[in-house]
Formats: sequence, C-alpha cells, structure tokens
Amino acid sequence: MKTVRLTLRYDAETIHPMHRFVADSDAFDAYRMVHGNFSGTDDNAFIFHVVGDPDVYEAALEETDRVSDYELTRTGDRTFTVYVRDVPEGVDERLLDLFTEGSLVVLPPIEYRSDWTVRFSVVGESADLRRALEGVPAGIETAVDRIGQYDGSDAAVGALTARQREAVRVARELGYFEVPRSASVEDVAEELGCAPGTAAEHLRKAEETVMDALEL
Repeated sequence: MKTVRLTLRYDAETIHPMHRFVADSDAFDAYRMVHGNFSGTDDNAFIFHVVGDPDVYEAALEETDRVSDYELTRTGDRTFTVYVRDVPEGVDERLLDLFTEGSLVVLPPIEYRSDWTVRFSVVGESADLRRALEGVPAGIETAVDRIGQYDGSDAAVGALTARQREAVRVARELGYFEVPRSASVEDVAEELGCAPGTAAEHLRKAEETVMDALEL
C-alpha cells in the first residue's frame, strides 16, 4: 500500500468555521483531530485534542451551527479534548467522501494549523489515492509532502497509553524535542497539570515504549 502525506490549504469560502476560529485566535497553540467516525449519515463524530483556552473554545462551539452536540474534557491547565458531532456541509462532506472511499484510510492525527492548512497522511491503493487527489474541490490547494510505501511505523505510537501520547504531544508542541530545547520538563508539566517528576516519567516511559515497538 502507498502512503501519502498531504497538506490542504483552505480559503475563506472553504475553511471550517471552527478551524478558522482557532487559527485566527491567539488563545490556541495546537488543534488536532485524533479520532473520527465518518458515518456518512446526518453528522459525524470526532475527537479533537487542543492546546489552548477551553473557555474560549467552548464559547465558539456554542455559537456555530456546524456542531450538533459536544462534550469538552479538560486534561490540564491549557489542554483539553472535545468530542463533537459535526454536521458536514459542501466541501467538508466531499473531502470526507473522497478520502474514505475504496481502499483509503486516513491516519490520525489530522493537524489543523494556524495558516489555514490541514496536514494528514492517507494510506491506500495508488488508483484510489490518485482519484482522491484529482477530486479535491475548488478553493483548496493540495500539496503532496511525501509519498512512500506504508510500513506500519505508526504502530510504535499506538503502543503508548493515552497519557503518554498526551505528554509527548504537548512536549513536541512546546519545543521540548527541538535542538536546542525551547521548553523544559517544567513547562510540559505545567501544560499537563501535573508535577515535573510525573511529566518526566511519562516522557521516559513513552520513549522506552516507542523504542521497544520499533523493529530496528
């Protein structure tokens, strides 16, 4: 199976209102879809992980008519998850159909970025991938960032617990893994709402788990 890493750039007519709100606000640092149920019925169910202000986000959810139901769970001072029932319209419905048809499987997370782009990977047969790319609606620019054979390397991430994944995600978003580091364990702990020793233990165990899962 082929895997393709894509970046889709939306314009003012095609961007989802919640993506636009988060992108244009200074209250958020990261916005990712981590799970989704593309039911193809009246609405779809998604789970997002967000780094930012939960009160600001919830107020925006209350105002949009694109969300029929939601449940927000705070996981730290500035981290939270949100379960939403999203009402697909036009472009979004077309994209969901394109990238879930035939052999195609979208690999989470789907990253919603502040420059109005969405970044994700999709796996499938070459013909289905080509068909999906050719069918992307007008108003969305498509960039293919990487093409390769799917080797299942994401299985290493799947071996992490939910708390370990959250710790790694927050650490990456803050710059903990950059060289030189732009964030400390204390910074990660503050975002997670736990003690520095606990954050360090989550990161250590996550590193050990990922290395054990890799077939080197």
